[in-house]
Amino acid sequence: MEFNNRIKNLSEYKYKDCPVTSLFLRLGPQDRQNLKYKLTAKNLVRDMRQALAKRGLSQSAFDSMDSDFAKITGYLEKAADITECRGLAIFSSSGEDCWEVFKLPEVYRNQLVVDRTPLLGQLIKINDEYSDIVTVLVDRKKARIFRLSPEGAHEILDYFYPAASRTRKFSSPEGTFKQRVSQGEGTGNMTQSYGEHSFQRTIENEIHQHYKYIADKVFEYYKENKFKRLIVGGTEKNISEFSQHLHTYLKDIMAGTITADIDKIKPYRVMDAALEALLSKKIEEQEKLLSEFEEKHATGLTVDGVDSTLSALSRGQLRVLFVQEDFSVTGFVCPETGVLLTEENKELCPEDAEPFYVVDVADLAIEEAFRQKAEIEIVRGEESKKRIREMAGILRFKL
Repeated sequence: MEFNNRIKNLSEYKYKDCPVTSLFLRLGPQDRQNLKYKLTAKNLVRDMRQALAKRGLSQSAFDSMDSDFAKITGYLEKAADITECRGLAIFSSSGEDCWEVFKLPEVYRNQLVVDRTPLLGQLIKINDEYSDIVTVLVDRKKARIFRLSPEGAHEILDYFYPAASRTRKFSSPEGTFKQRVSQGEGTGNMTQSYGEHSFQRTIENEIHQHYKYIADKVFEYYKENKFKRLIVGGTEKNISEFSQHLHTYLKDIMAGTITADIDKIKPYRVMDAALEALLSKKIEEQEKLLSEFEEKHATGLTVDGVDSTLSALSRGQLRVLFVQEDFSVTGFVCPETGVLLTEENKELCPEDAEPFYVVDVADLAIEEAFRQKAEIEIVRGEESKKRIREMAGILRFKL
């Protein structure tokens, strides 16, 4: 809840005299190699300085911005502060005493924007996509359950044994679980009259009763504390056996599986493994959207290319916005209408309004698409990139 409150506070930020600097920085494994992320941030700052030199900001605004850049780059020098995350969102306005840092499970695109309001589109989408996810780790005797959020993996139930002979009670912020086993269930001594086959069958029955118990508890939790996606972890055999007992609703929201040692894995490793599973699912979902884009070419319900995509965006037509990873283009924005252009055109602004230069039109297009509640797809991979021209979209309607 604190995460949501922090976003809400930023959304209520009131501009006075100084702008706010918003940075989104990817920190995946490739970005961390040779501290590549530091060079990325440095280049973003350099380009933004050049762009803002053309904006005619007040001296106090420039001073605040300079302090923001120094504070942000100083923060990135402290490697210990940026562990256990794959991205950062930093919001700073030194002149207004504003400083917020969010450690994130993912950042879709590196962005640096200085404006009157914080750039919140990515943050809101990340919060939506990485909230309400549950990961269940199982083996043949016990289970652990985690709830995932953008802040990490929080263990809500751990090491519970349905074959235990006593009642155990588990409390969590999301609810309370009790575990009861009828007397004698799975606890009686095997008599010598049991043959080896009967003994083995009893063991297998107890294992499946265990899986069913866990599946029932997860479904109870789902009914009381709705979640959007489920990830199951363990060995391949454990996952296969346990999945047979899941309720149909839970099977429908399964987003992947992870290999995990239930006894040794730490919460941050659960989050890391879950992110890999979710990434595979997202690639699959993006492939479906790209195929839909190609199928709808002939119907007039797509746009392909920067200018045609920006035009559709200005009319509120986009249902899906595709942007190639790391694509950027300089341009202009009308301060009155928000219309984005790759070339200066005073005719698209109301009288007395002057379009101003922006270092990256793609960043502002993504933010506007977030505001219009369009789906945003950052297209990665060379083969996927070839399927669109820098920016493209699927339309809600055609004119």
